Amino acid sequence: MANRSAVPRGASLFIVLVLAAGCVSVPSQSPSMKSAGVEGITATELREQVLQYATDFGQAVERLADSIRAEAESPEGQYRALLWKSTSIANVREAALISDPLLAMLDVWLYTRQVRYFMEDPPREYSVESPEVQAAAVALFEDLEREARAMAVRVVSEEAVVAFEPRLDQFAVEHPIDPHNLNRTSILSADTTTMRRVGGGIGGAIGATYWSMRDVADRAGAINDALGKELRWNVELMAYELSRMPLVDSTMTSLSTSLDRIGALADTLPTLVSGERAAVLEALHVELTALTRSINTMRHETVDAISDERVAVVEAIVMQRVAVLEAITSERIATMAAMDSIVVRAIDQSENLVDHIFWRLIQLVVVVLVLLVVGLVVVLRVRRPVEP
Repeated sequence: MANRSAVPRGASLFIVLVLAAGCVSVPSQSPSMKSAGVEGITATELREQVLQYATDFGQAVERLADSIRAEAESPEGQYRALLWKSTSIANVREAALISDPLLAMLDVWLYTRQVRYFMEDPPREYSVESPEVQAAAVALFEDLEREARAMAVRVVSEEAVVAFEPRLDQFAVEHPIDPHNLNRTSILSADTTTMRRVGGGIGGAIGATYWSMRDVADRAGAINDALGKELRWNVELMAYELSRMPLVDSTMTSLSTSLDRIGALADTLPTLVSGERAAVLEALHVELTALTRSINTMRHETVDAISDERVAVVEAIVMQRVAVLEAITSERIATMAAMDSIVVRAIDQSENLVDHIFWRLIQLVVVVLVLLVVGLVVVLRVRRPVEP
């Protein structure tokens, strides 16, 4: 009985060891995090922190830009503040959505420093009219940069951050924000070799599949959250640009001149009445007739110009909406294609995993059979009677 129970227990232990050796695990950190020696935080947790920071950054920039627009006295200043708001939020979102979360955190930190340098010495067209608002803007971006640096210290270490910060500062100085279109240079242009595969084998394949699906989901969520606001901001920017067109400006100037002529004529009426009344009435009649004719002509021109501009604005809005819908459609098609490729890769990897398990089971059966034969030979030798 002892021998019979020992064999199943040994076989069970052998099965457990074989299955444990064949198990796979999904990498919890990105290659950059492993090479930097990051401990105590997974790639998923770091990505959530970076995305939350980007959301807080966008809200702070939106409040600052709205206050600058409220303080601005000229339409040009309001237009610049609106352009700055929409571009900054889009830039920090693109930085936070980099596939590798550690690189995303460093790129967000780099962008806060680029923005701070830009706001400390802005070009003339982006200078704030109020010194108090300018100082508040600089203070805000200093706070945002300190928060980004503190996040980097929590993820890696103070020593690593102090050692890396001169390189980041040099990159920010060498690649400032473009004042013409507010574009910036990402940290990926400095080093793209860290954007490598998550790992090899089945675990690496499963990790790559997971991060591909996570990247698609995060981008879709970011587009869905920002689509309404950015569409409204783009329409407002287009309205500002249309208001600066020469035809609309000349039409409004002519109308203002006509109103000034009517006001001047009304001011001179008491003096004319006190003189020769008949001459005044005749001159007034002639002047009013010519003025009425001129006003009617300008009114028709103004109505035609406004109608043309309204049609142009409506067409531009329609084209913008069509472009947004086409972008959403193309993004959805790309997402579905990515999902299809992910499913195909998952099926292929599943087939490889099944083959792997099948061969492991065959090896297990062969080992068990060998053990049974050895045990049977041992039992037969034990039970064989001893020759006298």
